[in-house]
Amino acid sequence: MTELNLVQKFLRNPAFGLIPLFLFSLLIGIVNPYIAFAVALALSVLGSLLIKRQSRLIYDISTITFVIGLLFSFFLLRQLDSFRVFVFVEIVFVLSLIVIRLSRRQIVHRLARNDNILVKNYLSESFRVAFQAQYGLSIHLLIVLLYYIFFNIDTPILDVLTVKILAQSIVAVIIILEIMRLDMLNRRLEKEEWLPVVNESGQVSGRVAKSVTKTMKNKFMHPVVRVALVYKGMIYLKKRDPSRILDPGKLDYPFEKYMKFNHELDEAVHNSIRRECENDDVPLRFLLKYVFENETTKRLIFLYVSDIEDEQVFENMQLKNGKLWTEAQIEDNLSQNLFSECFELEYEYLKNTVLMVHHLKGNATQKI
Repeated sequence: MTELNLVQKFLRNPAFGLIPLFLFSLLIGIVNPYIAFAVALALSVLGSLLIKRQSRLIYDISTITFVIGLLFSFFLLRQLDSFRVFVFVEIVFVLSLIVIRLSRRQIVHRLARNDNILVKNYLSESFRVAFQAQYGLSIHLLIVLLYYIFFNIDTPILDVLTVKILAQSIVAVIIILEIMRLDMLNRRLEKEEWLPVVNESGQVSGRVAKSVTKTMKNKFMHPVVRVALVYKGMIYLKKRDPSRILDPGKLDYPFEKYMKFNHELDEAVHNSIRRECENDDVPLRFLLKYVFENETTKRLIFLYVSDIEDEQVFENMQLKNGKLWTEAQIEDNLSQNLFSECFELEYEYLKNTVLMVHHLKGNATQKI
C-alpha cells in the first residue's frame, strides 16, 4: 500500500472533516485571523482533494464555510473580535450542514448511481457525522445566544474561553466517538468472511461481506462448491443445518461451502469436506457448473463427486447424523419437499452419469 493510500484510508473517517473547524477555533485569537482562515481552508481543500467523493462530504462543507468566512472577513468581520468571528464561522458551518442534509436524496442519487452499496455506505457515514455535528453545534450556538442575552459584552475573557472550549469539546467528542466506532467496525470486518461476486462464467468482479449479502438475498451471485458423496451406488444425505440460507433442515449432501474471496476451487472443495469430517483424503472429480437462483439466493454452483468403493475409506470419514440413500428411496421421495432444491436439480445428472456407471459395473459383474 502506497503512502497516498495510507493517508486516504486514514482521512476516510468523515469526522476528520471537522478538524479544520477545530483547528480554526484554536488559532483564531492567537494568530492573525487571515492566517487562521488560510490554514483551515488549506486543510479543508487538502482533504477534499485526497478523499473520494463519497467520503469527503464534511471536508467539502468545511471548504465552503472557510471560503465564505474568508470573503466576509475582508468586508464585514474586521470590526469583530476573534470570538465573534468564530461564532460567525460556526453559524455558516451549521447552515451549510443543514442545506447539505436537506439535499441528501439528490446527493445520494448523484453519487451512488447503479445502487452502488459501497458508495451508499460511505455516504451514510458522512451524513451521520453531519447530523451529529449539526445538532451538537446548534446546541452550542443556542448557548452562545443565551450567553449574550444574560451577560454583558465586557464579560471576563475566562467566560468567553469557556463557551469556546465547549464548541471544541463537542467537535472533539464527535471525532473521538467516530474513531472508536470505526475501529470497532474494522475489527469486526477483519473477522468477516468475504465472498467473491462473480458472473455466470465465473469471473470475479468484486467482493462483499457474507453477513451483508445475506440480507440482500439474490442481489449478488457467489460461487458455491458442493460435493456429492456416492458409496457403492448410494448417495449419502443428511439434514442441512438450520442456519443455512437455502433450504434449512432439508436433506442434502453434507459437503457444501461458499468459496471465499481469493481462494482456489480445490481449496474450497477440501474445506467443505473438512467441515464435516477430519479425513478429506477421498477421490474427487468435477462434474458440472451451473447457475442456481431463487428469491432467497443466487449462486454459481460447482458440483463435485466423491465416488467411493473402498469400505475403509468410507468408514474413515466418520460421518454423523446422515445415512446412505438408494436410487429407489430417493425417487420415491422426490418432489415431496424432503430434499433441497439443488439436490433435486442435480439428482437426474448424477443418475445418468455416476450412478449409471455403477449399474453398468453391476450388470457386467453379474454376467461374469
